[in-house]
Amino acid sequence: MQQYISLDDKYLNAEGIITALVELAQGRGIPLHKLLRGTGIFEQDLYNLSQRFSLSQLLALISQFKTLMKSNDSGFLLGHQLVNDVSPAMQSVRLSPTFGASLNQLQKIRVMLAPLFFSRRHIFQDDFYLYLQPSIGMDESLKNYCLEIYSAAFMSLLKKVSNHYPQSYFDFTCKRPRHIQEYEQHLGLRVRFEQPYTRWHFDKQLLKGPNPESSPLRWQQCIAQSQLPKAVRLSFVEAVCQRIYCDKNNCLVNSAEYFAMSPATFKRKLKQHGVSFSQLQDEQNKLKALHLLSVRQQGNEHVAARLAFYDIPNFRRAFKRWTGITPSQLKI
Repeated sequence: MQQYISLDDKYLNAEGIITALVELAQGRGIPLHKLLRGTGIFEQDLYNLSQRFSLSQLLALISQFKTLMKSNDSGFLLGHQLVNDVSPAMQSVRLSPTFGASLNQLQKIRVMLAPLFFSRRHIFQDDFYLYLQPSIGMDESLKNYCLEIYSAAFMSLLKKVSNHYPQSYFDFTCKRPRHIQEYEQHLGLRVRFEQPYTRWHFDKQLLKGPNPESSPLRWQQCIAQSQLPKAVRLSFVEAVCQRIYCDKNNCLVNSAEYFAMSPATFKRKLKQHGVSFSQLQDEQNKLKALHLLSVRQQGNEHVAARLAFYDIPNFRRAFKRWTGITPSQLKI
């Protein structure tokens, strides 16, 4: 039985986002002891690369960073700082021959470099789509802040490995923030809010563009240094979401059996991660329906059948519950 990463499993080292965060905070004059307070991380832990940290500790550290920085651009700055990290893991992404290869490598080591979200990819006609979902339950404010971090990191990476200024589109579920100028400065003007999904998309031709910073030898060396243990591949929430997404008839009992748990234990484990099975099921169905309806322009009947709804009115009601709008009101 494959093991999945849980909220309190200690597997992250100090390289990557933890180091980038600490360096940025110290550059702003924030004392290290204040930054680490309440996280369960100690200063000496940061100097020992054999020391491991959990997702819950990382979240606590990011929350403390957000509070102490007291600036609207801190999440975006951290995203840029993360891409400039010199760890072998980050360099294995940055030195890839193309942006497509960068994304493939990032997907392989996502649980190390970007452990708080996972993505679902789609290519349709001329566009490449990434739908983002949290790996653990977070309150809305912290989730939006973490999305600022990863969106800025994504844009920064895209600029570095593209041979021209890229045009990307960013959709967020949150309301239009007061610090909209920070979004536009760091992500560009193609930003939308109050959307039914968190989605990034761009012209698929960007995937093939040569990376001017690529170094084939150093890239392979960094990949070799960034290999993950077989047990560190997938977070528990991501694994459950994959199971739901791929099986339209999946239910809580079947999922619990798949993960070798009783239904009660399975529900408790999900609750520990801040989510419920019905919440994850609704989210997977919503994302699948939105992509099929708005991007692939498929009809209600076809989409309803793909989601195991054999009654169109029930599908419309479920879709409105997920998104707040009916399928006919969905805007492309």
